[in-house]
Amino acid sequence: FFFPDARSCTRARASSSRDMSCATAMHRASPRPGMTTTSVTTSSMTAPRHASRPTTVTPRRGRSSPKTTMVRASSVNGAAPTDANHINAVMGEMMSDDEYEGVAGTEWYTRAFTKSGRSFSEIFPVRFAEVGPNNEATMVSVAGLIQECACNHAQGIWGVAQSMPEDMRKANLAWVCTRLHLRMRTYPKWGDKVNVSTWFLNQGKIAARRDYRINDHNSGEQLGEATSQWVVFNLETRKMARIPQSVSDDFATQVCHDSVMEEGYVADKLPDVNDIGAVCMAPMRHYVRRNDLDMNGHVNNVVYVHWLLESVPSDVWAGHVLKEIILEYRSECNFGDSIEATCCELNSENGDQFVLLHKLERPGQGDIVRAKTVWSHV
Repeated sequence: FFFPDARSCTRARASSSRDMSCATAMHRASPRPGMTTTSVTTSSMTAPRHASRPTTVTPRRGRSSPKTTMVRASSVNGAAPTDANHINAVMGEMMSDDEYEGVAGTEWYTRAFTKSGRSFSEIFPVRFAEVGPNNEATMVSVAGLIQECACNHAQGIWGVAQSMPEDMRKANLAWVCTRLHLRMRTYPKWGDKVNVSTWFLNQGKIAARRDYRINDHNSGEQLGEATSQWVVFNLETRKMARIPQSVSDDFATQVCHDSVMEEGYVADKLPDVNDIGAVCMAPMRHYVRRNDLDMNGHVNNVVYVHWLLESVPSDVWAGHVLKEIILEYRSECNFGDSIEATCCELNSENGDQFVLLHKLERPGQGDIVRAKTVWSHV
């Protein structure tokens, strides 16, 4: 990373102990005509041809990542640098590891346990591929963020690349989501930083509950919330199973008594669209691709959200904003399956809300997902 112009230099986070001015940093970092840029690590380096003082960016102290040095292709004091130790010695004269962290506002990566380890939070940047034509994140991308946060929470409790406790893993069991209710008050925009927090709640002996809160990292404004229900799934029999007693016992030290939904919240039971006489659009067909599958061998939950919303008519998207989605996951589907997505109008315009019902099904084989979406006027 280099200071590209004076504005970037001004925005860079400066330490009060720094002994060189922004102008000096600009002089040292700015390329001269004919110079090139080379990235090297402490394990290897190719001697560059042209000459100038090097500029460095290194991870902050305390991080476990390998040290990486960005060097202006140059020589030092007229001699071509030949090893990383020489480069680091010269760079030590210019700035310490903690001084430069990138342009202010672009620090992304933070994870933390709070509430005595009962809650987990993670800060995500809204990436370019996660926004739509209006420059805002989509419901699909928000569903992906909360899924990622939940998986990283699991790793923090049970270990790297582990999504369930050891007792479940030995018994060939896994957690699967059976219900998700996601509400958005305001969608973040590209480049915004979103703080997602998640935790467990008590849900009896058959299921577990996980809640989420979504906030703007800078302002603290709550952007949305979600609640979900999870059950244990036997990966061999492909059937539901009871939560092992050892896992239930562990919940006593992991649950957080903080419901993100309003007091008295009760999950809606979603009807079959064929039973209510709703006006339905022509079904849209999808085929399960390899890229749609998760580690458990069935379609990723976020893919279902994408399929459901693709069936929404264009005039609904043009005149409304999607505020919430409720999904009931009723059956898994696998690679090669043919899936039909049906969208039906539950009611006409009712105040500020417009409601649609959805269904994903294998033709002639029953429902895979039932869903409801709630929209507001643009």
